[in-house]
Amino acid sequence: MIKLMLKYELKKIFSKRINQILLAAVLVVTVIYSGLAIGSMSYTDEEGQNHTGIEAGRLLAEDRNQWKGELTTEKISEVITAYRELSVKYPDGLPDEEWGKQVQSYYDIYDFVIDIMTPDSEWNESVLYQLSDEQLKDIYTIYQGNMRKMAEEYGTTPEKKNFLESIYEKVEIPLTYAAKDSWDTMTMYAQTYVLLMAVIIGFLTAGIFSGEFRSGTEDVFLAAKYGRSKAIKNKIIAGILMATVVYWIGVGLLSFISFAVMGTSGFFTPYQLGDPYSIYVMTYGEYYLLILVGGYIATMFCAVLTMLVTVKMHTPNLAVCIPFFLLCMMPFIARALPAFDAFFNLLPTVLTNIFNAVRTPNLFQIGPFVFRQISFLMVLYSVLFIVLLPFIYRSYSRYGIKKK
Repeated sequence: MIKLMLKYELKKIFSKRINQILLAAVLVVTVIYSGLAIGSMSYTDEEGQNHTGIEAGRLLAEDRNQWKGELTTEKISEVITAYRELSVKYPDGLPDEEWGKQVQSYYDIYDFVIDIMTPDSEWNESVLYQLSDEQLKDIYTIYQGNMRKMAEEYGTTPEKKNFLESIYEKVEIPLTYAAKDSWDTMTMYAQTYVLLMAVIIGFLTAGIFSGEFRSGTEDVFLAAKYGRSKAIKNKIIAGILMATVVYWIGVGLLSFISFAVMGTSGFFTPYQLGDPYSIYVMTYGEYYLLILVGGYIATMFCAVLTMLVTVKMHTPNLAVCIPFFLLCMMPFIARALPAFDAFFNLLPTVLTNIFNAVRTPNLFQIGPFVFRQISFLMVLYSVLFIVLLPFIYRSYSRYGIKKK
């Protein structure tokens, strides 16, 4: 009986014409996003000719992977010396031929050194010309020294300082390099994609309970033998199952198409290569998974909140706006009200904006315990997701009782 009821609720969701149109749109958008990600890859050959499209990602990875392996100080010195020589030779700017022959292959390493030397300032390549050969050989010593300074700067309490120091100690020196461009690209596209999925799934879940109110059959539904118990539970389960399946099929398809073409080089490349002072010590592959999981948690929270508001209001009109308002509008409001950063840093929009959140050393402290922002919010909204489920059940199961 329970399986039949769940199957029936799922059939109701996927048989609605508007829902079918939305799911078809998701499929189209997924393919388009994959194509845009693939098309955004660019490779310059030794003749200075620029290539984009299907082969560009793998050609770029092949070119940069000649530096694959431990990023030793000898490699770093070789890169910086080579770039300095080219800068002297071409004071008016590097020609495309030189970019394709040399600079393109080691630009990630060159960029990494500048980031190390500018922890609290804007990216400025002039710092490279202030480095002596001895300083280049001690670049990791400088890096570790700057990490200690960052721990002191952002460690506003002894507990936060100790926490940051323990985090930075996990950065393995020297870093290991491999071309990471496909992951760099996909983190940007996935960030936008999960936001879109959250809004669409919110619309789909809003109709699960409103369907009864819309057709005026809520009294019949609730008067049935299992109307106020198993039937409501199956509606909730159907909503969670539908949201989970749609989300992971969508991001799975996006990832499969994109990485199948661009390649997966760089999965184990440390994220610190692109953001040396990030307090999230992970690889680029883990970074991508963090974006997907964070987006899933935010999506599920918005989905159950949408169902709850639908049950309370007896209409989906307001409920469908919740994901859009929380995840799309709140970031703009936050920029306009910087004085309330502490409040906005606790909203689920952070989980659909991990691309920026990992670059900010936001910490929360409860007593002696210190938490990083993303980790804290992932746990918080997972708990809130679970807490809201009984409220949905109770609100719908008690519908009509008071007025009788």
